[in-house]
Formats: sequence, C-alpha cells, structure tokens
Amino acid sequence: MKLQIYELSHPIIKIILNEIENNENDYKYIGLLLMYEILRNYISIKKIYIKKIKAIKEFNTINKNEKHFLLTNISNTYDMISEIKVIVPNIKIIHIDYSSTDKIEQSIKNLEISNNNTKIFIIEKITINEQISNLINYLIHNKQIDSKYINIGCVISHQKSLEQIANQYPKLKVYTTKIIYNNK
Repeated sequence: MKLQIYELSHPIIKIILNEIENNENDYKYIGLLLMYEILRNYISIKKIYIKKIKAIKEFNTINKNEKHFLLTNISNTYDMISEIKVIVPNIKIIHIDYSSTDKIEQSIKNLEISNNNTKIFIIEKITINEQISNLINYLIHNKQIDSKYINIGCVISHQKSLEQIANQYPKLKVYTTKIIYNNK
C-alpha cells in the first residue's frame, strides 16, 4: 500500500501559496484553509432536535465522543493554528518539541489516547527531515496508535521526507499544498 498524498488544489490556496514567499502572514490563511480541508473529512456532526411548542429546532454539534488532537511545534505554526478553535472548539492542541526523541516523548507521554475514537493531526509548515517520522514512530510504537488514525498536514512537503514516511507508514494520509521534488 502506498502513502496517500492529497495535494490541495483549491484556487484560493494556490493564490495564497504564491504570496507566501513574500509575506509570512499568509501562513495564517493557508493554515486555516489547510486545516479546514483536512478536518472536513474527519469531523462528525450530530443533530440535536429540540421540541418547542409549535416547532422543532434543529442544532448541529460536533460529536463529543470523538477526540481530536493537533500535534505541532506551536512556536513555528502559531500563525497557522491560531484560529483552529473557531473550526473545532474541542480540539486539543499539543506542543511538540522535535529537538530529540526524548523531547518528543516528554511532549506527549501523558496524553490519553484511545484508538477507536481519536484522530491525530500533525501540522507543520514544512516537512524537511525525520522529525515527523520520529513523532509518528513514538505514537505507533509507544502509544499503540494505528497509523490510519494519524494524518499529516504540511503547507510544503519535500519529496524525500514523503518517501521516508511512505516507506515506514504507508497507511498514513498526507495533506499538502505543494510538493518540492528532488533535483535529479
């Protein structure tokens, strides 16, 4: 099985992606759009009906039985994730220190994760080295999370990093706006 890569091609995302080279603030908007595209496939809604005297009022609410964790280096991605609570109020944002495997472990060792109702989203601006692989490795081997519940979102992904992830974890889904291919 091969890695599932979704290269987002929405026209607004493409326009903002062109502007990122000139303005760091555009990460805020592209991050929000990236998160929207990822989360719309994983958030389940429950309908609640309230009976009034002469009518029935319908509300949509996020399924409280599901847990959503966003794992990221907040110092690098704050501008991308600052508005995420608007989309998913009950998402838990966890800061990950990628500097070493021990730091990754310290970041998430107390995290209560169960396989059947938990979705994990790893969000970064750029995938360039093994840092995301180290995090995925820890989640799968130490927290016993099935890789089908882990999703990666990056604004820019490097081909080499994607190949490394694909070799180890082919069931993962990766959402990106741009892939930088190796020069051959």
